[in-house]
Amino acid sequence: MAMDDEIDGALLANAEAAAARWKNRTRIREARTDALTRHEVLAADSPDRLVARLNNIISDVRKSGRGMLPPESSVLRKFVERPLPVTIAELSDQIVHEVITGARDFLSVEFLDRGSAAARSVGRVLMRAKGILRARGTGFLVGPGLLLTNEHVLTSAELADRCVVQMDYEQNRFGPVKQPQEFALEPKRFFLNDHTLDYALVAVAVKSTQGVEISTYGWLPLNGAQGKITISEEDYLNIVQHPRGREKQVVIRNNRVLDMRTAAEGLGPFLHYEGNTEKGSSGAPVMNDGWEVVGLHHSGVPAIDSQGNWLRKDDRIWDKEQHSVEEIKWVANEAVRISSLVAAIESAPLEKEKRAYLNEAMSATASMETFAAIRVPESVVDKLNPTKDVREVSSGRRSGPDREISKDRWVPSATIEVPLKITLSLGRVGNRSAPARKPRPRLPAELLEKKLEAQDFADRDGYARKFLGVSVSLPKVKAESKFGGGALVVPRPARPDDRTELRYHNYSVILCAKRRLAYVSACNLNFAAKETAGRKDGRSTWRKDPRIEFADQLGDRFYDYNDYDRGHLTRRDDVAWGDTFEDAVAANDDTFFYTNSAPQYFLFNRPDEYTGAGLDLWGDLENFISEQGEAQRARLTVFNGPIFGEQDKPLHDALVPLSFYKIVIWRDGTEDPGAVGFVLDQSDLIASLPEEAIDPGRFELRQCRIADIEDQLDLDFGVAKKWDRLGKINVSEAFGAEGIEIASLKDIRL
Repeated sequence: MAMDDEIDGALLANAEAAAARWKNRTRIREARTDALTRHEVLAADSPDRLVARLNNIISDVRKSGRGMLPPESSVLRKFVERPLPVTIAELSDQIVHEVITGARDFLSVEFLDRGSAAARSVGRVLMRAKGILRARGTGFLVGPGLLLTNEHVLTSAELADRCVVQMDYEQNRFGPVKQPQEFALEPKRFFLNDHTLDYALVAVAVKSTQGVEISTYGWLPLNGAQGKITISEEDYLNIVQHPRGREKQVVIRNNRVLDMRTAAEGLGPFLHYEGNTEKGSSGAPVMNDGWEVVGLHHSGVPAIDSQGNWLRKDDRIWDKEQHSVEEIKWVANEAVRISSLVAAIESAPLEKEKRAYLNEAMSATASMETFAAIRVPESVVDKLNPTKDVREVSSGRRSGPDREISKDRWVPSATIEVPLKITLSLGRVGNRSAPARKPRPRLPAELLEKKLEAQDFADRDGYARKFLGVSVSLPKVKAESKFGGGALVVPRPARPDDRTELRYHNYSVILCAKRRLAYVSACNLNFAAKETAGRKDGRSTWRKDPRIEFADQLGDRFYDYNDYDRGHLTRRDDVAWGDTFEDAVAANDDTFFYTNSAPQYFLFNRPDEYTGAGLDLWGDLENFISEQGEAQRARLTVFNGPIFGEQDKPLHDALVPLSFYKIVIWRDGTEDPGAVGFVLDQSDLIASLPEEAIDPGRFELRQCRIADIEDQLDLDFGVAKKWDRLGKINVSEAFGAEGIEIASLKDIRL
């Protein structure tokens, strides 16, 4: 069968199925359209999806609007300025209208930058036949070197092996002429497709035939949560595509979702939308105004007459035997919903190595916004230097990164980590603050982004057992583990004896094999250090530790487009110290490994003066404890970690802990050490994350007996239990088995 006949046959089969789904939804779709003409948005879509979308938009406006005047809409401004999200109880047609239209009118110029970055990740899929490259469809990168398109574009690994993806095939009248770059597809490395959902994922060569790296094109991460789009006359879609194999084109704004199932209807894998597409658009990303991928375009919906005949563009009857596919009149388009696609990909049966590759690619730390901030040299025809080398830059949470200029590209500093603060009156905060110093230049970006190997960690001493002058062992994992499945054995240790310990500057981590999170992150805190590093002195982007498999670390995708932050277990402030400034910066940078993070509700990591939420957070406990003993407590040992439980919150293929512990140990002179234990619970705040409406509760901070904390863990804290200042108090009689609720600092028992 000729290639065009094969593609045409698949297009017609998909169109027939899409037409049937379109017809079956006629009554519901028309009722929703009628509701929109009456401006009754709540009758056109479900409350769950509407509230998720509003919170998504509000979050994006906060990020985009930093440093700008507030939105004109008073309703949008109110939600942007308050820390708590919109709830279902607050929904009204007016609020939905004001937030969506207010955000639309508030678009900053970065809308264009983000759109340009998104478009860079889109290419056209070509097949080599008899020495000629012929277009099959559109595809886009969803991870470093991982391409997504339709199954009817890449029906098999054998076919994919004959194909390439061509990037930069586009007009550019206002800049250097672009040289299209061809990257071979590598299905032997990775290939996955599915006929039912009409998707195909395939690995792409690292470099083009001309030597340009695929990483320079960025990627569009796939987010399976709700909140990306609604059925609304004001919520628009954008499509980047190669229609009929032509140069890259964009259908921007004024396109909207016409129909998609609600949760009450059983959701479903497809949505119908407006927008101009043609043969060759198959595999194009369908995106919202934030340039998040909403769907994978796979078919048009043909126009029909009263007898059910398909129509041509001139409204005459279309005949399969006489007319081409290009002559069909389309009334709508059908896309595969990303939520359904992500669920299918996560549950697809794959060999262990293939699954590890897929998880690593789809959880990579760089993203569309990262690459929007990088002025990547275009693939221009340059006789002197046709293949400029552009390195990949990683980012953190998509939060409107600060950017500082480099010689030939912008490099984002990305995530800003705000340490935990306790929202109580602290008065004077003790001796931790460093003396004023002249501003120092930041370390060169190339050092921050240096690719690490396992042997690079050989100089890390990690957690010091005798830091307090007495031996305080690293907590041991119990032989009988209840929740974690035991400690992860490090496959590539930097030191031969480090079987389970990951050593960093001034702290160490033991990972839980089953949960892919730390059992414990144990650190040494020196208030009297010669030098300390501030938040702006080092890196603020997260990366994975090369000593263990990337699949054994919860990476970027677990924090994208939801209300979870990368929560430092060992705080940056606690270990960013050393004998020299360079030592302090190195320790600062070492806290930004995913082994030292856990998904935490976003307010969990932010001080009250920032959120205005009035929540009881922890943080600065070390400062308070140190103050009580003045100079004698210049050193602390701190154990941090999650408390795993059977009721933990699902997130993708992981579980989010509902609570966290912190154990602080000190020593006054030659006296016996003292210790206190705390538990901070976030269960109320994450109960409805990530896909449902958020109804924030409150954080609960309690001081607990270390022995009681140990009972909830797979850890043994050793002699710390003997030093526990709360251990001599009969907590069960006075306060209950849960310990003492900390409402103010005077409640802490030292």
